[in-house]
Amino acid sequence: MSRVNFDKVEVLLIDPDTIYRQAMFSMLRGLGIRNIRQGASMIEIKQAFLVSKPDLLISETTLPDGNFCNFVYGLRHHNIDGNPFMPVLALTADPTGDLVKKVIDSGSDDLLTKPLSASQLSDRINGLVQSRKPFVVTSDYIGPTRRKGTDRESNVPLLDVPNTLREKATNQRPDSDLQNAIDEAIALVNLQKLERYGVQIVYLADHIVPALLMGQIDDEVRGHIVRLNYVAGDTSRRMKGTKYDHISDLCQTLIKVAKDIHEAGDDPSMRDIRLLKPLSTAIQVGFETGTAATAREIVASLND
Repeated sequence: MSRVNFDKVEVLLIDPDTIYRQAMFSMLRGLGIRNIRQGASMIEIKQAFLVSKPDLLISETTLPDGNFCNFVYGLRHHNIDGNPFMPVLALTADPTGDLVKKVIDSGSDDLLTKPLSASQLSDRINGLVQSRKPFVVTSDYIGPTRRKGTDRESNVPLLDVPNTLREKATNQRPDSDLQNAIDEAIALVNLQKLERYGVQIVYLADHIVPALLMGQIDDEVRGHIVRLNYVAGDTSRRMKGTKYDHISDLCQTLIKVAKDIHEAGDDPSMRDIRLLKPLSTAIQVGFETGTAATAREIVASLND
């Protein structure tokens, strides 16, 4: 086990409960952590991210001005400036089943139940230093692996992402190398996300098209259409400058078709419905082959 020293580590501690936050502050100081920024709200989390890049975020899940789980999800998906691999510990005094699921699905590392002891906090932080879970990337999740035994992530590769908390606490990597490691990991995660999206786009089209052709538009189908709109837009955003940039035209077409179907409600045009499956298949082929020729041919045929 590597020797741990928290002198260089920066922690962001957020809790609207001033008394409990001060108790947590004292526990962190007792662990040898000296650089601790405090706050009580979502806006203070965002402001802190503009000033510096914390190595660990510890926050109450219930904040007066924002959704903590949505924030963590956005951070992991690199929709928020900052280190998307930063360890995150969530706090709550009321760990309902619904909250536990939301915290897990957000990409947080762990959910701690208040009140907790100094030894519990120490164990969790040292665990993040010495044995943090590897990350996985799926079509709807980025974060520490959630797998237990055999589940839906069992075939997804595990990624050992940069951990500035570990690197600073063990002094194993020069600070100058950390940002390069983070940038390289972001690029790798981005490519894996695109590849997962290629599969999901086909899955969504396979469920949407038959239902629309038969006029069976229920809440599940509407949900698939909403998801397709999001995935199409995020795919286009992520592929710029990557090896998959050659299928950007296909994605732009998909964005338009998905938007038109969504806005048409229960009466989408037959042309849009019939475009959806070949378009989704073409995008998946583009991801799998990495070549531009097939993509250009399909775009041309779709525009005929």
